[in-house]
Amino acid sequence: MPDLHHYWTGDNVFQASEETVEWTWVVGENEHYWGYSIRPYQLNSSVEVLRQWTTSDNDFHWTEHFLVNTAGANSGGLIRFSAISAVGS
Repeated sequence: MPDLHHYWTGDNVFQASEETVEWTWVVGENEHYWGYSIRPYQLNSSVEVLRQWTTSDNDFHWTEHFLVNTAGANSGGLIRFSAISAVGS
């Protein structure tokens, strides 16, 4: 059975209503499974991930990129990022 680890971003972020923004998060590595989630942190809002991709550099940093659209909140809202890694089999 894999060992699961859960990570949150340090802060929730605000994104204006009906706006598309690219967010980045330096998290992860290349040895285990990683899954990501972006969810509204408050009521009456919506989050859509239009695109997600990962980049790495020569210093062993893996950066997760998210192209996110929000709708439903008149003035935008807070969104929360999370990640899960599965270590082992």
